[in-house]
Parts: sequence; structure tokens; C-alpha cells
Amino acid sequence: MSTISDVARLAGVSVATVSHVVNKTRYVSPELVKRVEDAINSLEYPPNFVVKKSKTLQIPSDLRYIVMLTSDIQNPFQRQIIRFCESLVEAAGFVFVSADYHDAEEHFDLLSHLLFSSNNAAGLIFLPGPDQIEQAVSRMLKTLKIPVVCIGSHLSGLDCDIVLSDNSGGAYKATTHLIRSGHEKIAMICGNKLSESNLDRIAGYRKALKDNGIELPEDFVLTERVSEEQVFAAMRQLMTAPNPPTAVFAANYLTILSVIKYINANNISCPQELSVVGFNDFDWAPFLNPPITTVAQDIARIGELAVQSLLEQIELEAAEPNESSKKKSIRRTEIVPTELRVRNSTYGIGRGPFGEKAVSPDVLLLSDADKKVIQSGHYKAAIAFHYTGKAWMRLHEQGIKDIFSSLGISILAVTDAHFDPEMQSKQLESLLSFEPDVIITLPTDNIKTAPVFKKIAQSKTKLVLITNVPSGLTIDDYVTCVSVNERSYGRSIGRGLGDYMRHHNKRKIAFLKHGADFYATNQRDKAAEQILVEEYPELQIVASYYFSNEENAYDRTLELFGKYPEIEGLYISWEGPAMMAMSALTELGHTDIAIATADLEYPVALNMAKGGMVKVLSAQTPYEQGQAMALAAANALINKPVPSFIGVEPIVITPENLLKSWQKVFHERSPAQLSEAISENPQLPTL
Repeated sequence: MSTISDVARLAGVSVATVSHVVNKTRYVSPELVKRVEDAINSLEYPPNFVVKKSKTLQIPSDLRYIVMLTSDIQNPFQRQIIRFCESLVEAAGFVFVSADYHDAEEHFDLLSHLLFSSNNAAGLIFLPGPDQIEQAVSRMLKTLKIPVVCIGSHLSGLDCDIVLSDNSGGAYKATTHLIRSGHEKIAMICGNKLSESNLDRIAGYRKALKDNGIELPEDFVLTERVSEEQVFAAMRQLMTAPNPPTAVFAANYLTILSVIKYINANNISCPQELSVVGFNDFDWAPFLNPPITTVAQDIARIGELAVQSLLEQIELEAAEPNESSKKKSIRRTEIVPTELRVRNSTYGIGRGPFGEKAVSPDVLLLSDADKKVIQSGHYKAAIAFHYTGKAWMRLHEQGIKDIFSSLGISILAVTDAHFDPEMQSKQLESLLSFEPDVIITLPTDNIKTAPVFKKIAQSKTKLVLITNVPSGLTIDDYVTCVSVNERSYGRSIGRGLGDYMRHHNKRKIAFLKHGADFYATNQRDKAAEQILVEEYPELQIVASYYFSNEENAYDRTLELFGKYPEIEGLYISWEGPAMMAMSALTELGHTDIAIATADLEYPVALNMAKGGMVKVLSAQTPYEQGQAMALAAANALINKPVPSFIGVEPIVITPENLLKSWQKVFHERSPAQLSEAISENPQLPTL
């Protein structure tokens, strides 16, 4: 049996060097390590101590590995970072070794000893956990003689490159998205309030509120909520308060999971009753019901920067091993932007003309006792439309009549002003002379008709408004205003256009908006633009043009495309001007433009069915809106409280659901021409 001296003699080194090579107790140059290993391998019978050592795993001297040490492998962010970094590290010629210490100090110490006692460790990418084991982390990292890169947070006293997500900016985006969607009461729930990421996220949340002039009580920020029980307690505290939030920003992955579970367990409708945004995207966020809006960290960029930094340091150390002071001088911190991924867990709160929140028509339901009281009152009503030449108005009228008929409310007259403010003023004066108990009307012009509406407000007749409130009226001058939820309306159109543009690799869009100061249409237009800007950053908004009336949209479209012929997609406020715009585009030969608009009428439906320019529609449900108006009037007649603004949810229409949507909107079978057009549309699968 050979001895250690025999190995030393064959290798031409000292006995001590052989011992250090075999036991990995000190750094030995790769050249000497190879000489010792070659000497051992040449012996027919290696020494006993070498035989014993060989029974344990031996790492070849030329095998170099990079370690990724994580604190929570269950966190999707850390799992995704591991997957991405592994491919980059292996492409650089290193073996990738990942280990998780489960936020436990004893695990951390053990893994540190196992992974870094070998000279083969070339570098470390570290994802720190909570501050509770910071001493163990600092103790280990200070002893390492290899390059280190940290992802996610700074470590006190550690000199290394840092790669961070823009936590503050991400929280700012999430909170601003909720504010622009009409929310003002926004709560925040997070874990460790002293962790760097949570501190930054709280700061971003507060800054967004401050920048938008919103002040919230301190108890709307709930920290130290880590376990499911703690998050449930936070949600109970918020949702049972006298003034509960309409939205929650969950700042951590585990927090968002617990918030979703609480919502489901307590039958809270998301997003109608409570909108939710989470920080950290995860694989199945788009597949939940509803899909969750999240702030996504840029995993690819974070991993790329971390590995790139580490490889640069390894290369520098190999080239200049004694230049430690020089290496320290190049330390840097990289902050990577986040992306807001808007899905269906956030809800656009419609607002009335005085900023009041839109309330669901569900609150207008009458009891049997209420109905008997109304039926015994022998009430009279009148309806004054701005125009009755479209299905939208006819369905409103039918919805009103059906409810009034069931309640014994007679209708004195239904008028049509043909968009003429002077005619409507005269019609309303005439209706008022009959002393109806209630008038339901849509103003043709908020300013020109204001005097007659003020006169109605001063009379005994109750006033229910459709969509718009005339100038000069206060919230006490009318029962309610009933409309579609304009924020949801605009959001659905904007998202539909964005999805179409992205799917077809198109980039340039424009807006053709109504120039009148109607708060409802303005809300819709702004909501559409918000979604396109936030959710589709690759799109370029080329221009915004305004039309004064439907006919004027024709000339404005000619002007728009005369100046910007590169436009590929066009948002238009509603279907009437959209039809005029399509006539202009056909004249120009631009029939490949994607148009997104509002309201379902036969001409736009047929265009969509044939695969024409109309790619996206969102529609009101005018029959249901008419019912809501009649129910609001009935409640007011027996002095029951009615919210000042009622918002009815729209529906999204695509070529695939066009026929079903027609039936839902019009309460009748779709025309045969639509079915034929869809069956002949080459862009759609055969029905």
C-alpha cells in the first residue's frame, strides 16, 4: 500500500500540499492539483486516506460551478429566476447548482459549508430572504473569496453588485391604474414592513395617492400579514369597516393568494365589489376567475444582468486576482423596470357628473308590498327622447314601458326631438303642462336645454335622466341619472383594440372622439385610452381628432388619414360616426383599418360579420337600462332612496359571439343576413 509520501514524491510536491489537495483544506493552484491527482491515479494501490476519501463525492479539478442560493423556492419569482439563470450559466460553460435554505439559519449554514468548501465554486447569485437571518448571511458572505451578485435587495455591509426590480415604480403603476379606473379607497396589504422591497412598494403606493390628491387613513395600509390567517384578519378588518375599500393592492405573492382565497370564501364579487392587483406575476394568474391584474417583474432582464455581472467579475478575477480594491470600485446597482399586466380583476368604477360612484341597478328591486303601493297610486309618466330613430332608443322605451305596465303606471306621451334642443325644450314644456308624476328624458344639449330642465326641477314632477345631466342642475334636482358604466365601456373597447393590434403585429393607432363636453362619452374615451397606454406599451398613438356631430366624422377622417396615412387602428366614440368614418376610409382605399367602437346596430354588426373594418364592439344593454330607469322612477314615487347615478354593465362583442350578443342586446333572434355573413367569413372557423 502506497503512502502519502509516495504521492508527494511522484507529484514533486510536499506532503502538506498532497493533504490540502485531498482534503480541500486550502487553495492549491490548478496545476499542482492536477499533478497530485495524476500521481494518485498512477498508483496501483492508492494510500488508505485516498481510498477513504474516494468513497465520498470528488469534484474534478477542472469542473467550475456557479451557485444560486434562494430563500423561498415556492415563490414563483425565485423559481423563474432559477430557470432563466440556469440556461445562461450553462451557456457560459459553468455547471449551475441551485439550493434553497428555506429562510432557516441552520439550512443556510449547512448549504454554505457544502457548496463553498470546494475551490471549484466560481461565483454566487444570491436571493436573500427575511432579515431574521441577516447575521448568518453576512457572516458567510464575508468569508467568501468568490464574486457575489445579489438579486432583490441590498445586504448591509456586503460589497457586491445588486440587481433590483423597480418596486416603488411598480407599486406606483398599480395604484395609479386603480385611481384612473375610478377607485379612491385603495387598501394595501403586505408582509414584513421592514423588508426593502415592501418599504419601496409602500412608498410607491403612497406617492401615487399623494400625486392624485387622495388621502387615506393609516389603517388602510396593513403590514406584517404573512400567513393566510393574518391576511384573512386584515381582509375582515377592511371589509367590515364602515367605509370599506373598493380595491386592494396585495404587495406580495403569498398575500395575493390569501386575498383571492378570502374573496372566494366570503362570496365577494371580484371585481364588481372589490378590485384586486397583486405584485409579482405568476403562471396561472391569467387562468383564475377572474384573471388577476399583476405587476410583473422582468425576469429575463434581471437574470441577464445578474449572470452578466457575475461572469464579468469571474473574468476580472481570473485576469487580475490581486486587484481586489479595483474590483470593489466597480460595484453597481441595476434597477429593472416592471410591467403592469391588466386583467379582469380590476374594475372601472363609473362616475356620475358629480363624481359619485356608479351603483348597480340591483339596488332598485321592489318588494311585493312596494309594488302594491305603486299600483294603487295611479301614477302618470312621460318620456322625452333626443331621437328615436335607432334600436338603442326603441329598446330603452320598451324596457321602460314593460316595467311601468307591470306597476300600473300610465305613459302620457313619448316624444322625439330629432336632436333639436329648441324642439326638445318645447316638447318638455308641453309635457310639463300635463303635470306627470315623472319624466324620463335624455337631453339633446346640456346647455341649450338647461332652462327647461331647471323648470322641471322646480316643479312637483320627478326627473329621471338618461346618460347626461343638463348644465346648472345639482344632484338634488333629479332622482337619478342612468347610463352604461362608461369606464367599463371604454376599457372593453380599448382592450379589444389592443388585443387585435398585438395579435396582428400592428402598432399605430388613432382616436376619433366626440368634441362635445359630455361627461359620459368623455369617461368612455379616457378609459379606452388608459387601457391602451397601460396594457399595450408597444402601440403608438399617432393622433387624436374630434368631430362635432356624426356627419362631421366623415370629413375629420379624411383629414386624419390625409395627414397620417400610416394609421392601422382607429378608436371611434360610437357606431354612428364609425359608419361615417368607414365611408371616408373606403373612399381613400384604406379598407384594411381595424376599427373599435361602441353600440350594436345592424350596419356595424353586418360589417363585423363580413370581416370588414369593424373588429371590436362593446354594447350597452338598452332594454335593461330602460328597466333600470323605470324602477328608479317607481322607487322615487314612493319616496324610497335612489342612488344619484346608476351604471349598467356593457357586453363585449367579437365576431365569434356576435349572434349570441345580438340576442342578448335586442331580445330577439339575430337577422338571417348576419348568420349568412358569418358562415361565409373566411376569417372565422366554420360554424
